[in-house]
Amino acid sequence: MKKEWTLIVIILLSFIATIFIYAELPEEIPRQWGLNGEVNSYWGKEAVFFTALIPLILYGLMRFLPKIDPKKESYKKHKKAYNMTIFATIIFLIIIHWISIYASLGNNINMQLLVILGVGSLFIVIGNYMGQIRHNYFFGIRTPWTLASEVVWKKTHRVGRYAFVITGILFIISAFLPGDISIAIIIGSTIIMVLFPIIYSYLIFKKINNK
Repeated sequence: MKKEWTLIVIILLSFIATIFIYAELPEEIPRQWGLNGEVNSYWGKEAVFFTALIPLILYGLMRFLPKIDPKKESYKKHKKAYNMTIFATIIFLIIIHWISIYASLGNNINMQLLVILGVGSLFIVIGNYMGQIRHNYFFGIRTPWTLASEVVWKKTHRVGRYAFVITGILFIISAFLPGDISIAIIIGSTIIMVLFPIIYSYLIFKKINNK
């Protein structure tokens, strides 16, 4: 409960600080960075309120979804994993928000490097808790086969955590490699991370039902 209130306070402080710094921002702020680290598109500075609100919106959504999930009891069993995922994701979004503001104020920053490191770290955190996630309809690896069988769900999440952690590690390594190699690793590992649990869950489901 203490960690939850801490997160709410961080979200609100971030939004309030955004209001105070708004007047200092240029009329256009970076919206997107290219693979070379250069800004390639901008939007009006009022968009900073949108990025400041995203953590609050996501927090509210993730607190609401368990209430309408038919398997809401599962959230009591994987409470630690769910709360840690919320905390890590929200902190990541807030950090990206403020890094963008920092860059908007004319400071040189390697946004690509920081985002890749952040996403990689997020994958590692989520992966470490993935084995704790219980059967539900909103949180976790949801395929037709994991949703149809709790056995398939458990097996897929126990194996899927390795896909997330390894992908996270590869992201972090790729951040320090030359551009083309980095992008190839990021794209390749992401595809494997997405496809592996899908294929694995199908094969396990098929194996169980062919017995």
